[in-house]
Formats: sequence, C-alpha cells, structure tokens
Amino acid sequence: MPETRHIKEQARRLVDELPEDTTWADLARLVIERQRVEEGIADLDTGITWTSNEIRDKLSIPK
Repeated sequence: MPETRHIKEQARRLVDELPEDTTWADLARLVIERQRVEEGIADLDTGITWTSNEIRDKLSIPK
C-alpha cells in the first residue's frame, strides 16, 4: 500500500495549502483536476495520444 500512503500525503498537502474559505466544491474540483492530469500523464507514458481534430470529433465541436 505505499501508493495509497503517497496519495494520502499528497491529499494532506493539498488540503493544508487551501485557503480558509475553501468549499467542498472547491476541494472536489481540485481533486478531479489532479486525477485528470495524472490520467493524462499515464496516457502519454503508454503512448496514448489524441489530435485536436480527434478531440473535436469526440466532443462534437465544429472545426
């Protein structure tokens, strides 16, 4: 479980650095952002990449 401990330490640091007026929604947003960044890095490490056009197509955004 060293990975879990690592995540707990990072979460503690994140919480300690938050302003006093932080809301639960603020905390949830930061955790989700962090997770998405880590997932993106993992994708890059395994060679999974998307072009801008592929993302636009997936999200139905006109070119």
